[in-house]
Amino acid sequence: MKTSTTIKKLSMTAAGATFVALGVTFAHTTAANAAIVALDDSNSWVSPGTNTLTNLGFNMVTVPDPSLAAFTNVTTLSSPLGNLTFTPSVNYRKIGSGWATWSNGYTGEVYYSNGATSIQIDLPASIAAFDLYVQPNPFNIFNITVTAQNGTTTSLTQPVNGNAGAKYFGFYGTGGDLIDKITVSSSVDFAVGQLRLAKPVPEPASVLGLLAIGVLGAGAALKRKLK
Repeated sequence: MKTSTTIKKLSMTAAGATFVALGVTFAHTTAANAAIVALDDSNSWVSPGTNTLTNLGFNMVTVPDPSLAAFTNVTTLSSPLGNLTFTPSVNYRKIGSGWATWSNGYTGEVYYSNGATSIQIDLPASIAAFDLYVQPNPFNIFNITVTAQNGTTTSLTQPVNGNAGAKYFGFYGTGGDLIDKITVSSSVDFAVGQLRLAKPVPEPASVLGLLAIGVLGAGAALKRKLK
């Protein structure tokens, strides 16, 4: 009985050590592969887009409409995940009330750049995915560039039609990388809308760490039973 108990205890200890070692390996691997990935209009959650961020496991949270009076300047927007800050301030509009057209059937609020050709959006802490739609003000096609930053930068440029042609831009971090800020720029003024953001998806290392804790806990329980 003593030999059997010793073997069981050693097996549990070895299993726990294996899970911990695997967790450390995954942690080193994901850190080495950390990056911010850009997604173009084909990846939107709106049909016929592929809804890429949700399919990757991100719980995308919509920034709610603050329900302001039209043409109100906005510096900060509140969201369930924290505040977003605009530099310079943007101007609150509604489709059909201060902003003529959009795309994908959307009729809600948008935020006009107030004549600026570049704005920065500072995001809450620990944001791993962000997306939005952008449309130029003039009724013509212009290149829009959206850049996600966190020490390093990842940019995406798409041609966007100012006449009912708003396009989707999305970003997500891999290997534990987060997104601190977003910059939107063009040669003309524009509006942004349909803003969404998400916290990180649990990495494999975190999952293995939890499994390791479970295995070690099971081992401790078994030890108590065998005393």
